Amino acid sequence: MQPRASIFGGSWINGSNAGSRYANVAYNWPENSNDNIGARGRSDDRIMTRRVPRSRRSATEAIPLDQDRWSARVSRFGEDTARSGIAGRRPNLSGCGSRPAAGFLFNEHFMAKRYRNLIGQIASPRNMLRAYQLTARGKRLSPGYLDFKEYDALNLDELAREMRNGTYVAGEPHEFYIFDPKRRLISALPFRDRVAQQAICIILGPIFDRAMLPRAFACREGKGTHAGVRLLQSDLRHLTRFTESCYFLKTDFSRYFASIELPTLWKLIEAKISCRATLRVLEAMIPRQGIGLSIGSLTSQIFANYYTGATLDRHLQQTLGEKHWYRYMDDLVVLGTSSEHLRKLKNEIERYSRHHLYLRFSKWQIAPISRGINFLGYRIWPTHKLLRRASVTRARRKLASYRAAGDRERERRFLAAWIGHAKHADAANLMRSLDIQSKETR
Repeated sequence: MQPRASIFGGSWINGSNAGSRYANVAYNWPENSNDNIGARGRSDDRIMTRRVPRSRRSATEAIPLDQDRWSARVSRFGEDTARSGIAGRRPNLSGCGSRPAAGFLFNEHFMAKRYRNLIGQIASPRNMLRAYQLTARGKRLSPGYLDFKEYDALNLDELAREMRNGTYVAGEPHEFYIFDPKRRLISALPFRDRVAQQAICIILGPIFDRAMLPRAFACREGKGTHAGVRLLQSDLRHLTRFTESCYFLKTDFSRYFASIELPTLWKLIEAKISCRATLRVLEAMIPRQGIGLSIGSLTSQIFANYYTGATLDRHLQQTLGEKHWYRYMDDLVVLGTSSEHLRKLKNEIERYSRHHLYLRFSKWQIAPISRGINFLGYRIWPTHKLLRRASVTRARRKLASYRAAGDRERERRFLAAWIGHAKHADAANLMRSLDIQSKETR
């Protein structure tokens, strides 16, 4: 018997045979196999046109099968899949820097889902108690915590009621400067406001995190500096197996937190959050107009990370087609096999950041990987990684000052933190030169 072709997908002229799950295997000869395939005008979801409750239906009444119909939902069968002509296509970057490329600012494809009715979760007793416990970590001897703790149940209930009613007003922060490694203005909020921000971030943090790409490592659970360093070195080892020439582009934005345009940030926030009560609470923490986010609050960390994560990251990966990039807040590293390509990429990133995000580079570098990539406190090569010279210099100075003053407690606390950072690098000889191993064994 001559074999016959199997037709999957049905025929657009035959309503009973339409649908991606229909298979016509019996009545098509090979020469007729293409005649019965066309654009499918029906979806796969069958629904009933009318359902008669059993209590109001007579014993002999039945719904005929021909009353079934197909829903009018748009089918997405075959879209956004591998080798479909849509996913994974890398654009041509030959015009990078001269011709503006399409950006991902406020793109509906990745911001389509908006969240509403969030204030009930934020101001729930369980969430407020969890926020209170997280905020109290390491603050149990501070005056703000002790004042709040005296009537903590009433204070939490009042704070939750203000957040639900839209009457919450943030307190005045305590501002001071730090000089490690450069001068920064820190705004420390009162304990009560830190509890409110923690309650907000517990609910909103995962929402904004899901809208970001995996290669952003700042202020995200499961990420961090060491995860970024490991991935960068892993990709360096992989690339150097297949090519001899490998370069890196490193950029840094000037005064990143202080340069964030708040109207632009609020457009990004409202593209994901539609709960009016939640937005009112956020307005008490972040103004709608002006420039700059304060350093020292949880909301500033999340939204500063999201400011470039929802825009520049997607433009870099999905529009420009870059695969090997790594960002930690305002520090960005991109790997490539050509310095000319990275220079064009730098011009495009600078153009996009200036026109859409109103950010400017403070410095940038394009160099071969043999120079070592200075990123997240380490100098990274495919074969090894070392601590940054500035980090080693500061460590030597602090240890010398603590030992000269005989302050063993401060020396112990500093070494506990610094060794945790240094053990991820090839720093055995360095720690021996600083006489750190003998201190650990005492």
